[in-house]
Amino acid sequence: MKKILFLLLILCTSSVADEEKKFFDLLKQNDKILWLRHFSSPGGGDPENFNILIRGTQRNLGSYGLVQGKLYSKLFKKNKIKIKNALSSQWFRAMETCQFFGEFKTFSALNSTFSSEFAGNAQKQKKQLRQYIKSWNGNGNLLLCTHYVIVSEHLSYGSREGEMILTDKNLNIIAKYNLKK
Repeated sequence: MKKILFLLLILCTSSVADEEKKFFDLLKQNDKILWLRHFSSPGGGDPENFNILIRGTQRNLGSYGLVQGKLYSKLFKKNKIKIKNALSSQWFRAMETCQFFGEFKTFSALNSTFSSEFAGNAQKQKKQLRQYIKSWNGNGNLLLCTHYVIVSEHLSYGSREGEMILTDKNLNIIAKYNLKK
């Protein structure tokens, strides 16, 4: 029984390492769009007193979210991956996530449209983001730090907190990566 468990542990560890290598090898090609759902932030949706300008009214990264940021930062350094352009939602949890990858700009097209207060912006934001991607020259990796609803809207994929999804300019999913807890 111990031999079987040991063998399974080796196979699982090897599989995770292979997945990680494949993902980062693709990023080294330096022409991908990297969608990143913000790191772990306790709760769901936006609090009733939400104000886009006041950090204390929002869900922010929790302790595991900060750990995710440090681990991802180390992975990017280890694999010598550079992000040429980084854009973030204006929500603080997305900006906190994006800061682990260096300089970034906020882009309202990446803002959450989950709550009814912002749901009316969805089509306008979708059009803006698609236009930005269409005009992106593909030189250097593009990082988009955003939310579940935005990833789902554009990629038809339900991402987890801290999950990275690689796409090409046509938004075809090429690879996915998420830290294993």
